[in-house]
Amino acid sequence: MKNRISKLTMQKRMMLFFAVPLLIVQILSSILSYAVLFEKFRNQYDYSIGQSLTQAVSFLESYIRNMGYLAEMVENNGQILTVLSSDKFYNTRGKDEQYIEFYTLNKAFNSLEIANSIYRFGLYVSDNITYSNNNYYIFPESRLKERKDYEQMLEAFNMGSDYIALSEERLDIGASQLSSTVTLYHQIRSGSDTNSRVLGVCSISIDKKWIVQVMENTNVTPNGLVYLVNATGEGILSSDPFLFEMLREQEHFPLAGGKTAWELIQIGDIDYYMDRKDVENTGWQMVSLIPLNEYDKQYFPLILTAVIVLVVMALMIVIVSFILSNYYVGKLKKLSLEMQHLQDGDLNVQIPSDQQGDEIEDVYSNFNFMVGEVRRLVQEHYQLGKDVRVAEIRALQAQINPHFLYNTLDLINWIAMDYGANDIEKIAWNLARFYRLSLNHGKDLISIEEEIEHVQVYVNIEKFHYDDAIDLKTDIPDALKNLACMNIILQPFVENAIVHGIGENSEIQRCSIVICAKMIEEDILFTVKDDGPGMTERQMQDAISVNMDQIKGGYGIKNINFKLKLCFGEKYGVHYESVLGEGTTAFILIPAMTMEEAKAKME
Repeated sequence: MKNRISKLTMQKRMMLFFAVPLLIVQILSSILSYAVLFEKFRNQYDYSIGQSLTQAVSFLESYIRNMGYLAEMVENNGQILTVLSSDKFYNTRGKDEQYIEFYTLNKAFNSLEIANSIYRFGLYVSDNITYSNNNYYIFPESRLKERKDYEQMLEAFNMGSDYIALSEERLDIGASQLSSTVTLYHQIRSGSDTNSRVLGVCSISIDKKWIVQVMENTNVTPNGLVYLVNATGEGILSSDPFLFEMLREQEHFPLAGGKTAWELIQIGDIDYYMDRKDVENTGWQMVSLIPLNEYDKQYFPLILTAVIVLVVMALMIVIVSFILSNYYVGKLKKLSLEMQHLQDGDLNVQIPSDQQGDEIEDVYSNFNFMVGEVRRLVQEHYQLGKDVRVAEIRALQAQINPHFLYNTLDLINWIAMDYGANDIEKIAWNLARFYRLSLNHGKDLISIEEEIEHVQVYVNIEKFHYDDAIDLKTDIPDALKNLACMNIILQPFVENAIVHGIGENSEIQRCSIVICAKMIEEDILFTVKDDGPGMTERQMQDAISVNMDQIKGGYGIKNINFKLKLCFGEKYGVHYESVLGEGTTAFILIPAMTMEEAKAKME
């Protein structure tokens, strides 16, 4: 064997001495590592499945806790409690009085539902009340009595508890379509003691899709199943209704009761891993079923990966052995060849170096460093000449500044005056003044008087566009005119009033805008009022809601609101009041400061 090895070439001997020991070590370490990794993977997978079910139950409990909290909000709502606790509520009274009650209840529930958009609210009252058949927020109590689980509901109420069950409720705000929901029923009483008078029953519902979605996300296998059962063993919801019905017909299908830990069961001819979790304060259980064959399939990728890694590592060891041996045999020839190329003037020569630290590698590193320095000096010389040319171009560009725009507009103004073109003269003067105030020499602060002038020249220009159909009135106390404000915080509101009013609605013939300012303690409140088409509640919210991904500069309403809050605090900013068909009023609150105080604050 020794003689045979000695007869091999130097490259083959190096490959043999390097590759064989590494292959032996790699095989042994892979076997040991796989055994440890397999056990850890199994434990981690089991833990992940259990945590997934626990998290799903936590989500469901969170929804139920929220419904309980909202039920308490209904019970403690002053408007609702005033109506329900009235001595006249269950007595005969006029339709006008009942309409006022209905309007009050409807408004209160509507406010609660808007603030909690995924939940639906309801109130069950006596069938004798005229509006009990509203079936939107108000329902007749006979609807509860018709339920097959009404006795269970009364039993829960008698024990001072809420009752939770499936129900049919509205699908969404403003919709009449019904959908299956998980509903919490809460008995409203006049006091906290058991002898208090029952005023009514309120319901808080959530569409079952939110619960089903949680269970679908919990199901980790294609043919697995997650479902809910109540205390009587009835199925409530499942991640796959078709599979649930099919399995429920099989022998030994688990429903209510049983263990709450992992166990192996057989349903029909298929083995399943089963886990149960109790849902707090409901008597429900969430059950997870995972087919055993799919559970075992999880380890196939691990085994396949281990085999592939072992084969790939073996191939890499052989390839690296060949590369390294070939490298060490040929690197002296490589050095001589590359030095000859450098002598011939080729500055792109480069010798690959492993930086192993032997003598030849040191020579390689020094050679590469020397070539790199030569290339760097040549590149720096080229870049220096390029930078000089760029600097000359930028110097010429810097000579073009906003004064060229101002002077050009002034020139148009004077020429228009010479020719008697009064309209052109006015437009040019107003446009020049508009840009002087807008640019403001690059400063963010401006006096209130100049800000009002900025709005006025903008309206002067727009009057030409809309045939003088815009009326602007301002009411600014003299004491406020010299105080500071951020540049361009009023003009966008005036522009919105014009564009979304007379600009977009041909039936609007004129546009009237009033700008006022007044001191409120140590702040200044601007109001910009128009007589345009008005906005809905959603439009007003969207107008000032700030999404950080959308703040990219400019002077939009969102940007103004964001800047005011950023610079001066959450107290300041923009809000709207509007009536459809009558107009909109924008309120802009800023701190009252001199220019020096404002500059210090901004810094």
